[in-house]
This record gives sequence, structure tokens and C-alpha cells, in this order.
Amino acid sequence: MNLLTIIKISWRNIWRNKLRSLVVILSIIFGLLGGIIIIAMSYGLNEERMNNAVDTYLSHIQIHNILFSEHYNIKHTINNLDLIEKAINEDERVVSYSKRIVLNGMLSNSNGSYGIQVKGIDPEEEVKVTNTYEKIIDGEYFKSKRDNTILVGKKLADKLNLKLKSKVVITFQDENYELTSLLYRVEGIFRSGNSRYDEMNVFVKNKSITKNLPGFNGYHEMPILLSDIELRGEVKKDLIPLSSDNIVEGWDDISKELAYANEMLSAVLYIFMMIILSGLSFGVINTMLMAILERRKEIGMLMSIGMNRYKIFMMISFETIFLSLIALPFGLITSYLIVEYYSVVGIDLSVVEAGLENFGVGTRLYFKVPNEEYFYVSLMVFVISIFSSIFPSIRALKINPVEATKTI
Repeated sequence: MNLLTIIKISWRNIWRNKLRSLVVILSIIFGLLGGIIIIAMSYGLNEERMNNAVDTYLSHIQIHNILFSEHYNIKHTINNLDLIEKAINEDERVVSYSKRIVLNGMLSNSNGSYGIQVKGIDPEEEVKVTNTYEKIIDGEYFKSKRDNTILVGKKLADKLNLKLKSKVVITFQDENYELTSLLYRVEGIFRSGNSRYDEMNVFVKNKSITKNLPGFNGYHEMPILLSDIELRGEVKKDLIPLSSDNIVEGWDDISKELAYANEMLSAVLYIFMMIILSGLSFGVINTMLMAILERRKEIGMLMSIGMNRYKIFMMISFETIFLSLIALPFGLITSYLIVEYYSVVGIDLSVVEAGLENFGVGTRLYFKVPNEEYFYVSLMVFVISIFSSIFPSIRALKINPVEATKTI
């Protein structure tokens, strides 16, 4: 009896009890479906969180003075700014950039005070780099001709009961370590999707700062948007030599927790998928042990007429593996169709909007599964099916042909 014959026998054996085989196959299909959907949701949430951070405040690269990054002193501005701007303007990989004045201060009104970070921007430049202007939920994005207008986050507005045209005072230390206070009027309220960011950051026109600080000149932060996020390493390497006094960082250097989550996601999901498949494997093993018990006399007769233990082992192994391999394409195709649908339509999570904002995630979840993940899942199913086939096959070999043939 050759290998092809054993494969044919194994294939026919799994359909001798169609109901039992179909139950096992369906359990594997639903297990794959559940596992891949969890992977799709995890990748979707992670990408939504990362994109929201990059589009709202990180950009792909940022440049600061090294001392400013350490002490946040207003006098430590970006060094060699003209040289850096020239290099950026000539770099085809750069889509746009902006220049910001960054101040750490206190925002106050009649309802209280709150520590915030002030970003002094050129509104026309900033819209090319970040999407804050799209996040305005009340008021306008610097449409007023006045210089002393301010954009505040929804969370901060709620804390201090700020409305449109509310007056606020920002107090900070100038370059001489003296306290300076500036009066602003709320022009707009934004909601970025990250409540902690909205609570800690406000935007003003940089003119409103420079005209009140005659001795101040320069910028503290330069966010840069690239044509491809993967180019950040190359561009960083080219910008670093332009000044030893500056620090050039990618989004993953600035927000290490996001980068770490991005790196660890695949490993965590593989472990999760392995747990699901391992659980399913016990169901397959149990089903095959029941089949062996029912066919004990048949297996004993095969041994008696000369079918050696190797062929018995292979026959049971192929039966076990076939159950998984039949389910695999159906599980993958069903999962792929569902993932593709929700990658376009998305799932509305507005019912838990407040909780999601604490993690910097929007209210609509779009599924995402990298194509290579389907291959890795298929490989995992194949490996698990091989391991699942070992125990039932060994159990079949322990059957005593003499005793088995005497059973009714």
C-alpha cells in the first residue's frame, strides 16, 4: 500500500461521519474568523492611534534645540535655521514643514488656572503639516484679523468653562526669566481625538508672542511632513549634520510608547492566535480519539492483515491534518471578505467615545490586516494540525490487533 492509497483512505475516512467532521471543520473556521477579526481590530486601532498622533501633532520628523528639549527654556531656539530650511526646501522627500514657538505656561480665567503648552504657529503653514484645522468643532480656525486669538482643546474648555470669545490669560517666563502675561480671546475649540492632548495644548498666532517679546527671535520646533513615513530614517540622517546644537527626531523617537506598541503588536497577536488555535487543536484531538475508539476493531483488522504501524500512523495523521486543511481556506476567505468590508465601512464606536479619546483613538474603527499575516496564520494552522495529529496516531498504534478483532 503506497502513500497515495493511504491519503485516499484517510480522505474517505473523515467523511464516514459527516456530521462530526463538519462540526470540527466549522469550529476551526469560526476560530480562524474570530482570531483574524481580533487581529484586524488590533491593527486598525493601533494604526488609527498612530495616524491620529502623526497627523495631529507629531508629524514624521521634528527638530528642536537640544537644550530646549531638556529644559524648555524660551531662549533655546533652533540653531542654523536658514541652513536647515534651505536643505528642506531642496529635498523632494519633504512635502511640507512648519515653524513653531513653544511655551510652557499657565492658562487662567475666572474659573481657575491650568498648566498648558502654547504652540505659536503661522496658521497658513500649520495647515500643511497637521490637521488641527479639521478638528475645529466650534468657532473658526484663525479667521479673525486680530492677533490675540487662541484655539483651545475641548477637554480644556470643559474644565475652565471656556466658550467662544471667552477671555483667557497665558502666563509664562520670558528669556530673562521674568513672568509675562498675554491676553487672548477664544476663537475656536478643537477636538483632536486625544483628550490628554486637548487638555494640555493650545494654539496661538506666533505674531502675538513675538510682538510682545521684542528681544526674542527664532523658533523652538519644526515639524516636517514627508511623502512616506518610512523615509524618516533617511531624512533624519541627512539633517543631523547641519547642526550639532539641534536634535532631529522621528515620530517614534518622540512618542516611544506608540513606537513600542507598534513593535510589540505582531508578537502579542501571534501569541493570541496561537492560544486560539491550540484550544481548537484539543477539539480536533478529542474528535480523532473518539473516531479511533469507534474504529478500534477496524484498525485491529488492518494490523492483522499486514498493515504496518507506520502506515496506520500516517493514515490517522492525514485524517487529522485534512480536518484543519479543509477549514483553512474557508476561514481565510470569510475573514478576508469581512476585513475588506469593514476596512472601508468601519465600525462606529461613538458609544465609547470618551474612553477611546483617552487612548488617542477616533470613534470609527477600520479593520486592517497586512497580507503577510494571512500567510503566517496559515502556517500556524498547518503546524498546529501536525502536532494535533501526533497524539491520536500514537493512540491508534497502541491498539492490540488480537484484542481489537474480538470486540463487537
